[in-house]
Order: sequence, then structure tokens, then C-alpha cells
Amino acid sequence: MSIMKGSCLDSAGCGLLSGHGSLSTIDLLLKLAFGEPVTQADALRLLHDQPDRDQSARLERVSRVKARDSALKEAADILGGDGLGAWIVAGRVADAIDRFEVRLWPRLRAGLGCDLSPSDVAIYRAFLTGGRVPKTQRMLYDLLK
Repeated sequence: MSIMKGSCLDSAGCGLLSGHGSLSTIDLLLKLAFGEPVTQADALRLLHDQPDRDQSARLERVSRVKARDSALKEAADILGGDGLGAWIVAGRVADAIDRFEVRLWPRLRAGLGCDLSPSDVAIYRAFLTGGRVPKTQRMLYDLLK
């Protein structure tokens, strides 16, 4: 799957965007990063909102962590499709994150197009949140159990 050909940020089953109505700022930014359309009202809100900086930072951190965790759980669902335990799946996700960070992330940050597998797309979304992505099997196990 090419990252330029679309994504599943808000399609059923991806779990990143939830609920209806206006999107959080991080959800809007992720949609824009993937080249997906946003409504004019959401774009204007993103440009013109001037919320309290401290409150906004707290809310955005929570949104980023939720988006990152959702993306990592999606990667685990893809990589652990054969019904293995959480510890084994966490090891697979840790290996996939290491591979992604070394081979694909530098190319994507440089703006080069890459063909990504579904698990790589999920990991890419986790990296796009801007938060620290857990990389050890133990930390991922705690997230997945």
C-alpha cells in the first residue's frame, strides 16, 4: 500500500477517529498529513482557534497518546492475526517498529514515497503523533494486554 494513495484514518475498524461531530486537533492534523479531505469548518477552526495554551497542551497530549496507542493496537492486530499471545505479538510489533524506524521512517521524513504494508501504515500513524513510541517488547506488552 502506498502512503500517498490514502489511508484508513476514519474508516471502520481502524479505531483512530471515534465519535461524530468535530474532530480533535490531532485528528485533523493526522487527516491532513495523510492528504485526506477535511471540512472547511474544521480547517478554519484549526487555523483560528486560540485556546488556553496550557489546557490545549494537556488535551493534545492525551489525544496524541490515544492516537498513538490506537495505531499500535491496530499494528498488533495485523501482526498477531494468527491468534498468538500478547507477549509474542508485542515482540513482533517491537521488531516491526525497529525495522520501520531504521528503514522507512527516514525516507518518509525526507518526503520520499514508500510502499507500506498495512502494519507499516499503522506504525507510521503512531510516529506521526509526535509522541514517544514504545519500542521494547515489555512496554508494548503492557499496552496490548
